[in-house]
Parts: sequence; structure tokens; C-alpha cells
Amino acid sequence: MTISIIRLKNKEEKRIVAGHLWVFSNEIGKIEGTPRVGEVVEVRSARNDLLGFGFYNPGTLISVRLFSQKFIEPDKKFYVERLSSALELRRRLFPSNFYRLAYGESDFLPGLIIDRFDTLFSVQIFSAGIEMRKEMVIEAIKEIFSPDAIYERNESQTRLLEGLQQTKAVVHGEEKSVDYDEDGVAFRINPYLGQKTGFYFDQRLNRIFSRRFAEGAKVLDLYSNEGGFALNLARSGAASVRAVDASEQAIASVRSNAELNQLPNIEAETSDVDDYLKRASAAGEKYDVVVCDPPSFTRNRKSVPAAKAAYRKLHEQLFGILRHKGILLTASCSHHIFRDTFEEVIASAAGRSGRTLQLLHRAGASPDHPILPSMPETEYLKFNAYRVI
Repeated sequence: MTISIIRLKNKEEKRIVAGHLWVFSNEIGKIEGTPRVGEVVEVRSARNDLLGFGFYNPGTLISVRLFSQKFIEPDKKFYVERLSSALELRRRLFPSNFYRLAYGESDFLPGLIIDRFDTLFSVQIFSAGIEMRKEMVIEAIKEIFSPDAIYERNESQTRLLEGLQQTKAVVHGEEKSVDYDEDGVAFRINPYLGQKTGFYFDQRLNRIFSRRFAEGAKVLDLYSNEGGFALNLARSGAASVRAVDASEQAIASVRSNAELNQLPNIEAETSDVDDYLKRASAAGEKYDVVVCDPPSFTRNRKSVPAAKAAYRKLHEQLFGILRHKGILLTASCSHHIFRDTFEEVIASAAGRSGRTLQLLHRAGASPDHPILPSMPETEYLKFNAYRVI
């Protein structure tokens, strides 16, 4: 079998040698062969040093997604081995079978996300190379887990950058719900209907951390989705919790999960968050704890200035409704907004609002989203806890 060679420009190999797994189109000096979309290519430096093997896509900024330093045929056996390795880690991290099983490049499965909900599996693909081998991935899941159902959740806009269509399908079994216990808080999850892959496991430990601020508090959970923070705070002794989200489906989930947990202290409201904050400010509402976990404000580096302005405006509104010595639990999942930028924007918003901050806690995603230190793209979630005085 002949494998095409991607030769990098002079001195463009340093990042790859350090462990980064993407080759960008502007780093390529020469292509030997005629590789097609999704094919495996060999990557070499300008000095002919072998750097690794990966999936090729000529139509994107990320031209090669590396998956191995030596040649491995990405067949069903490959996926069984990689998923088995990922499973070994998750079993050490969590006692139950609910977690992110595969986290793309961090599990050396570039462009592949798999969330496990016990016997249900939700699959999301961002790489043309994985898309071409999707059936192998499905068969590998079947071989390892004997699942009840596998769902394809490929609705992300990111797929369009890879030249892939957006799709959603039940590829094995049937649509169903499952109950997940998060350290005493119950969630009824339908992975086929929820946002993205069906549930946000990345905030698991942050939700549990939030419980320490609940006792007797009046809580506002913004961009609540299915009520992850709201339920944890309500269960832990909050006097009242209001969950706000623009999605009617998400708010319906909050209400059903509140009923499942027998938590009458949760009130769920379908509303645009900006509109809600304007109404709350006009009415003079004040909260002891505010949780803010918005969707990403950036798609690329060009949108960073606009995103910074949006985060600043949002936090100025939050400081306006927080009581003296109130607690702000705030997050950003925008990769292009780095932690130092995120914190600078929050500090700026506090200064403009006449508030003083005490930073209590910094965190990121739960450990089923492992980070490659050599690849900052694998670290996206920032979660900070502040006392506002």
C-alpha cells in the first residue's frame, strides 16, 4: 500500500515534535502523492524526520489530524484498542458507567467524541477520516459494550468546516431515556434529544463543588440547560432556585428532573438570558448565588474582541443582581477565550460595576476530558468561583 507523504516547511515541525496533533495547511511545504479526503498520510519534516501518521483533509485549515507516531491501520481493531484504553481510564475515574468515553485528540481518536450513558452511547464526529470509518467505530462499540442503543449526534456546525453534512440518527437500538445519579442528584437523560451529545459531563465536578454555597441561598441558574447546577444547589439546601434557559425543551427537562428529585424549590423559566437580566435589574431583584454557564461566544480568533465585549456586558449585568458577599459561579467554554483573558474581562466588569472580587476557586472540565499539555485546544472549559463584595 502506497501512503502519500506530507512534508512540512522548514522549522514547522517543532509543535508536532512537542506533541501537538494537528498539521495546519500553511505549514505544508510539499505533498508527495495524491491523497484524498480522509486518507491516512505520512507526515515528515523538511529534513525528512518521520513525525507520524494521520487523517488528511485538503479543504480545511487542519490539514492532518495525527493519530500515531508509527503506522497503524485505522481498522476496527484499532478502534477497539483505543476505546478499550479510554475505558480503562474512565473506570478508574468514576464508579458508574456515565462519562465521556472518548475525547477526541486527548484519547488519540482525532475528531471523535463518545459519551456513555450506561448501555446507551452518543457519538459525535468532527473528522472526515473518522467519518469514512464510522461503521468501524460503531462495530467497535458493539464489540466492547454490547449496547442497547447507539445515537449519531452530528449536528455541530464544526462538521461543515470538514466538508461533512450534519446528521442525526439512531444507528443501533432505539431511542430511550436512562436515569443517571450524580452523587445523590437524579437526572433522566435522553441522549438523542439533549443538546450536543445529550448531557454535559464536563461540568460534573463543578456542579458538585457548587453545593457548598447552597444552604439557605436564593439562587439564579442562567443558561441552565437541563438544570445541572440548579438541581445540585436545590438538593443541597437552597431556599429557592430559578433556572433560566431560552430552550423550551431544556426548561421542560429542568421541571421533569425537579419532579424526579422531589424538589419543589426549583422554578424554571423559558427566557432569553439577556432579556431576563434586564427585567431582573429593573425589578431590583437580588440573588445570593448566581450560576452562569453560557454557550461559546466565539467560533474563531477573529471573533475574540466581540466575545470579550459580550462577556464583559454579561458580567456587569450579573454584578448588578448579586447581593453583597454573593457568590458568582461563572464558566466559559470558548476555546479562543483563554483563562487569563476570561479573568481579565470579569475583573474589568467588576471594576466598572463598583464591585470587588475574591477569587475562590479555579477549575476546568472533569477528568473524563483529559488535557494534552502540548495541545491547548484540548483545554476549553474555564470555571471560576468568586465572592462579590
